[in-house]
Amino acid sequence: MNKEQLRLKEVITIIKNHDLLKDKSPKNVREMIEDLGPTFVKMGQILSSRRDIVPENYIEELKKLRCSVKTMTYEEIESILKDEYNDYKEIFSKIEQTPIGSASIAQTHLGRLLNGQSVAIKIQRKNIRETMQLDANLLKKAINILQLNKIFGSIADLTGMIDEMYASAKEEMDFLIEANHIETFKNNNENILYLKPLKVYKELSTSNILVMEYIEGPFINEKDKLIPLGYDVAEISVKLADNYIKQAIDDGFFHADPHSDNIKIHDGKIVYLDFGMMGHLTTTNKQLLNQCLIAMMKNDIREIAHILTLMNTNNQQIDYMKLKSDISKILEKNKTTEIMNINIKEFSTDMFEMLKTNKITLPKDITMLIRGIIVIEGVLEEINPKINFLVVLKNRMKQNILPTKEELEKFLVTGLRNSTDLVSIPSETLDLLKGINNGELKFNIEMTDSKNQLNNFADLFHQAIIALLDISFIIGISIMAMISPSNMPSIFYLYIILAFICTTWLIIKMFHSKIKRK
Repeated sequence: MNKEQLRLKEVITIIKNHDLLKDKSPKNVREMIEDLGPTFVKMGQILSSRRDIVPENYIEELKKLRCSVKTMTYEEIESILKDEYNDYKEIFSKIEQTPIGSASIAQTHLGRLLNGQSVAIKIQRKNIRETMQLDANLLKKAINILQLNKIFGSIADLTGMIDEMYASAKEEMDFLIEANHIETFKNNNENILYLKPLKVYKELSTSNILVMEYIEGPFINEKDKLIPLGYDVAEISVKLADNYIKQAIDDGFFHADPHSDNIKIHDGKIVYLDFGMMGHLTTTNKQLLNQCLIAMMKNDIREIAHILTLMNTNNQQIDYMKLKSDISKILEKNKTTEIMNINIKEFSTDMFEMLKTNKITLPKDITMLIRGIIVIEGVLEEINPKINFLVVLKNRMKQNILPTKEELEKFLVTGLRNSTDLVSIPSETLDLLKGINNGELKFNIEMTDSKNQLNNFADLFHQAIIALLDISFIIGISIMAMISPSNMPSIFYLYIILAFICTTWLIIKMFHSKIKRK
């Protein structure tokens, strides 16, 4: 019996032991997931933020999978430390045997360096990579055999969820990648005074062990601890929401799992923990996201449909008229509702359903961001029910709609350059006319000795002159109208009459010339 068959037998035995047919309670489901191991725990963590497909009572129970998973024994911890460091006591003077956190992929212990510095030591579970790969393959086979995607296809793409979970987990399982995430996040937010960057000890970290600064202080949702310490939870909630929007639309690099157990308050500052799951928006997707948000604020349905079409990652044909109609229905549904009363979870569910019915698949980084927003909205509800993420988003996007000083300068420079080009057109035309008059261009025409070419050139020249006059006519009217048309109406109308006469005269002359040649 190979490893896959053994694991399948183990999974079936665990499911039988929990007897879901008799006991479908949220607690039993959560305990079964814990017994099934890290892959299923990871899926349970993902589902704990999917209020669009999971009932609320199950959500509350699945939340416990975020940091209260079954722990490894201290003997297992010591074995891993010895594999990584040979003699870990040359680095750590002390390691607490009881973990301060236990998750699907790793377990965290409080330790102390030889210099006395307190650190959090994140230790990866043994054989986690092999176990998760086996489980992912087994689950995908089960979905195909039982045709579960056909049954649950209207609710969720199960195969897609497993692929996304495993891809995310593979990145999380390399702690050196997480160390780089911490440093990138620190650089992006170094000017944010209310945010404390997390220090990472890269020289002590490996792909299986991550050594970080230990952060004391209450978690962001522990209001019973924050308020007695003098913290204003309303102020914290606004800053948290504003910074998360900044991470997404300004940096394009955001915390993809911002639940309350991953955020602490320390020394008056917000501190993000656990940087294993981070989102990366491409430059193109970041620009499209900004444009889409602005279009939604302006209720520009055509622009929203256009942007969603550009974001689409599959090759299926899209009914553009239906897409616009469906977008209009969602916006109309919330149009009469005050923005602070819009339920972001319902709005997101409607959007996902609309995308699905229109065969639009958003890039992974965008869907990850939407889920992150749903999670952080839940955190905001916990600490300050009066705040709404969409209100903060709207206020920030208003700043993006208004041009900055640099954008205004760029616009003026571009305008001056374009106006210079327009002014240079008549002078370049004058040079052309001088050249013809002086015989500088006559030689090339005469060399061909072709009367037809000469006639064609004459026609082309006449058309060019008429086009230039029309352009000058339009620009002149526009400039005069902008300057002060009310102060000089006689000049304004005289200009129109003269331009019209000149253009008409040239057209008559051109036709007369044609008739004469014939």
